[in-house]
Amino acid sequence: MREALEEWPEAAGVGWPSWAFSNHDAPRWISRWAPKGHEAAYARMVMALLVALRGNIIVWQGEELGMTQVDIAFEDLQDPEAIANWPLTLSRDGARTPLPWVADPPYCGFSDAKPWLPLGPDHAALAVDVQEADPQSLLHLTRRLITLRQAHPALKTGGLQVLVASDDVLVFTRGEGADRVLCAFNMGAVERAWQPETGNWTILAEVNGASLGSLPPFGALIASRIG
Repeated sequence: MREALEEWPEAAGVGWPSWAFSNHDAPRWISRWAPKGHEAAYARMVMALLVALRGNIIVWQGEELGMTQVDIAFEDLQDPEAIANWPLTLSRDGARTPLPWVADPPYCGFSDAKPWLPLGPDHAALAVDVQEADPQSLLHLTRRLITLRQAHPALKTGGLQVLVASDDVLVFTRGEGADRVLCAFNMGAVERAWQPETGNWTILAEVNGASLGSLPPFGALIASRIG
């Protein structure tokens, strides 16, 4: 992560990146990266990381719900490349499946007729109506984090300086004028002790129980300097 960030220095004329962890041509990141059994906690941490990055951020449909990659049977494939090269080419269809809107209907409210790609077996539990009813859901967290990014110039357009990048821990600051924000992430399954740099900080957002003194497994913290 640090190496990718440093490929985009803040020098004049360089521009800045657009960040997309998943798209219609790549397997969903939660299925690629998340440790088995920790998908929900990992998804929360990664969403916090995405909104804290310097640059344009792109949420591929379904990421805000924690949708996983769907294993598409050959007879259900729509991807011409995967069909032509079966079984040598990984199908891109698994990241293009319908969005689950309502948990109960046969096709999760996406349509009344059978859609051209199947839904994943775990996607009904991730449906929008289920997450709307849960204030602690990934959907609500994503909204809060995007609102936080919009409210802070440091997160929206500010510079980025990496402070720590070791032992699964990534810590950086974002700054724009007087607005200074500290962002800390534990990408591993082991709790990490961690103390912020000197100064008074107020927590703007915490994920998975993170605090100014500790980063639990897959913990994330965004804090603002006071004074």
